[in-house]
Amino acid sequence: MREQIGALKFDIHSWRYNAACELLEAGCDDDLIAAVTGQSPAMVLHYTKKVRQKIRARQAQQKRTEQKQNV
Repeated sequence: MREQIGALKFDIHSWRYNAACELLEAGCDDDLIAAVTGQSPAMVLHYTKKVRQKIRARQAQQKRTEQKQNV
């Protein structure tokens, strides 16, 4: 049955990873992400580690830009 609908072409694990990352980027906190993905808080942190670093890097660059504009 799964082959008939093409389910073998998808990795459900990656759907959970993508959902966690997209929810974090949308501004959701870890509790909301865990509610959607069914993960523990520790797994939410694990799945979103790279995205958190990107968000922090963007925030740092924005602060740097703002600081330069105020000088």
